[in-house]
Amino acid sequence: MANLILNILSLGTKPFIEKQRKFHNLIVEFRHRFSNPQRASMALDDIKEFYEKLDNFDFNNVFFKDYYQDYIENLNRFRPTDNNPDLTFIRIALTENKWKPTEPLPVFVHHLKYKNRLTSGLFISREKKLNLKKIKDTKIVTEESSKSELDKKWTRIPIREEREKMLR
Repeated sequence: MANLILNILSLGTKPFIEKQRKFHNLIVEFRHRFSNPQRASMALDDIKEFYEKLDNFDFNNVFFKDYYQDYIENLNRFRPTDNNPDLTFIRIALTENKWKPTEPLPVFVHHLKYKNRLTSGLFISREKKLNLKKIKDTKIVTEESSKSELDKKWTRIPIREEREKMLR
């Protein structure tokens, strides 16, 4: 539905968004492949196929070209070099993350919120206020729960005269 609305609103940008959608579909496809434990025997072939498709992906006529190139560079850091690869890092890199979206509309919203100079200040200041409220609320709760009646009462222990002389 969101894709249909985006296409209606931006008739001229449909080819750009289709490339972004293909990239997202590629990430989702391999996210499911690598998470499936039954395909562990074919993991090496899947990894080679995944990185070949990533290398052949063309972002010349795409919005937010730098964002997608950085995303691919991050995935290339986890490219295995040996024949017995460990998929844990690749799985972690491919998991859905609200800070690194791959769908076209969330990428656009991400750029509005955090990358664009005009709009990022508003969103970031709002998030800071919300986070400060959360921190203050948890601080009040922890202070109340940590102080019990026994902690509030001090008990006096008399010091003997001999100890006082030694301490002097």
